[in-house]
Amino acid sequence: MISVANGQASRTVLHRTDTFVGRTTNWLYDHLRCIPRHEPVVLCDELANRDEFPLLRARGGNAERLSHRVWRRAMGSRPFPTDAQWLRRARPALLHSHFGHVAVGDFPLQKFLGVPWVVSFYGADVYEVSRSPEWQAPYERLFADARRVLALGPYMAQALAALGCAPEKVAVHPLGVDVDLIPHRERELTQGTPLRILFAGTFREKKGIEFVIRGAAQARKAGVPLHVTLVGDAAAKPGDTQTKENVFREIAALGMTNAVTHHPYVEFHTLMDIALASHVFVAPSVTSASGDAEGTPFVLQQMMATGMPVIATAHSDIPYIFGDQRRQLVRERDADAIAERLAYYADDPSRLVVDGAAMAKQIRERFDVRTCAARLSNMYDDLAA
Repeated sequence: MISVANGQASRTVLHRTDTFVGRTTNWLYDHLRCIPRHEPVVLCDELANRDEFPLLRARGGNAERLSHRVWRRAMGSRPFPTDAQWLRRARPALLHSHFGHVAVGDFPLQKFLGVPWVVSFYGADVYEVSRSPEWQAPYERLFADARRVLALGPYMAQALAALGCAPEKVAVHPLGVDVDLIPHRERELTQGTPLRILFAGTFREKKGIEFVIRGAAQARKAGVPLHVTLVGDAAAKPGDTQTKENVFREIAALGMTNAVTHHPYVEFHTLMDIALASHVFVAPSVTSASGDAEGTPFVLQQMMATGMPVIATAHSDIPYIFGDQRRQLVRERDADAIAERLAYYADDPSRLVVDGAAMAKQIRERFDVRTCAARLSNMYDDLAA
């Protein structure tokens, strides 16, 4: 559908994802609401946290209702009649599928709509899938049918090309941070105050949480007063519960029980309150045994935007996010390097302010959500034309 607002043509873009808005995927909400000239409407499998993220028009698929299950058995993946009616009213000019595993279920939807198709990849849907032969044929078809395939950074773009996507179809499109809504504060470490360390994310092997604990334990043993706050929990993915158990077993084994606080998933404003009270964010991402890897951890970008120094690894497209600050990245699985960086900030607290300012500047100048969303809108214009 094309409408006119403020003298400019506005096209509707249908966005497909699994959960909207997922607790760990609120970056999608931020990105969509900032796209100029194109009205986003969302068709998802499950609506979640809508009271916290209410602005965008979204429809849940109600996939578990009996009527939908009967329809799927009889008609496969063709849109359910009421969904088809809703889609006809929306009349989207483009389809944008988020995550490769979602997109491979969207072939009938794209055929029904008959519009240009954009597919975004985010991490496991590239790196872990590449080890699974059963995904080869669906991805080949996906790469053939999609008009544009989006990667979070150059490392992921190369990985998509290696999976068989034509390089001319791949475009780098990073996630943007709403820097206007992120609170900012210089971090000050006063004498007698422990260094407050923060990790936030899913308890998943690729997050490398045990290296936060090991690095902090080594720094503490070397005389650094500190406290670690973990925000997050295991999700439904196989291995998450085992990772969580391993993390807390590590905490006990290293004598860190009284130096660690754990919060399950929290609302965004609560996470920001915890972040502003912390001195250092640690994101020691690793490549898991299954091949799973990060895209660009969005919470890392948010923490940089608050003016907090971040200790992260030279993993996937994290160097792309860090830009000129990439020299500060440490190797994967290197607890010694994390301990050294923690001691560095404890010994010279002025570096908290200097490094935090440099990281906030990187996000503000390179990854502002409105700049990123404007580039996506330009891409939509080119495809719709």
